Amino acid sequence: MSATSSSPAARCARCAAEANVGVLCAGCAREVAPCAGLLREHVVSRPADASDAWLVDGFGVAHPVAAAGCRIGRGTDGDLALLHGSVSRDHAELARGRDGAWQARDRGSRNGTRVDGRRVDGRGALAPGALLGVGEVRLWFLDGALTLATTRRGSDSTHGTALDDQRFVLTRDGSELCVLVGGAGGGAVLHRAASATAWVEVNLSPLELQLLRTLCRQAATVAVTGRDEVGARSRACVATKQLARVLPFQSEYADEENVRQVVRRLRTALAAAGLRDVVEGVQGRGYFVGWDLTAD
Repeated sequence: MSATSSSPAARCARCAAEANVGVLCAGCAREVAPCAGLLREHVVSRPADASDAWLVDGFGVAHPVAAAGCRIGRGTDGDLALLHGSVSRDHAELARGRDGAWQARDRGSRNGTRVDGRRVDGRGALAPGALLGVGEVRLWFLDGALTLATTRRGSDSTHGTALDDQRFVLTRDGSELCVLVGGAGGGAVLHRAASATAWVEVNLSPLELQLLRTLCRQAATVAVTGRDEVGARSRACVATKQLARVLPFQSEYADEENVRQVVRRLRTALAAAGLRDVVEGVQGRGYFVGWDLTAD
């Protein structure tokens, strides 16, 4: 059976082989396989009414690229957000010139932008079918229109989507803090203020992220009921000695003072985003999550 006679949804958007990983075949998906710590929900694109090209990630999801330009980075104010530590906040930009040819521009990123394995120095040509590397994240660049039957468009929000592992949502006074948990220590923390629709990433170190997810997992085991909500939450307190054992310190001799230092840094990072009392403590015992929590 020819590719033209098959349903577009069953054909790889890049090579027209049978699609079995989103819009990609297994071979094309393998070449852009997600790097360590990257979850499907970490690749977030803005919706577009019309697309002149597409970027397809290793999960087989197609993200629209407009000819006017596509900004890519770890920041959530661009057109394509890649929530991974190897990606700079304002990492790269794609644009179509007057001659119709596409270009990739590196915007002074820390880990560089690559086209087909070659590092872009300033600007570089981006041919249809090229392999685009943004830090450690790889994507296929596909020029031209793809039918919606063929594409699976990326969501403009990480909220309300399924996770490969787990997600915790902390709420207080209408504000939301979403802790995405992935394998191999991966994950991300996103914040959405009351009445806001856009998520903003909260930058945390691996130790800070692991501390927050550990407290969230413990809090998920305790039902908060009754008038003494703080007392109920404190029952999910994780002992400081236990945190010293489970947090990924580089030294095997980490102690309770090391844990207290991480707690201080985590509180400072959250406070800088306007998020206070997320992590509370019981003197001489340990720490717990101070906000309301739901897990899925």
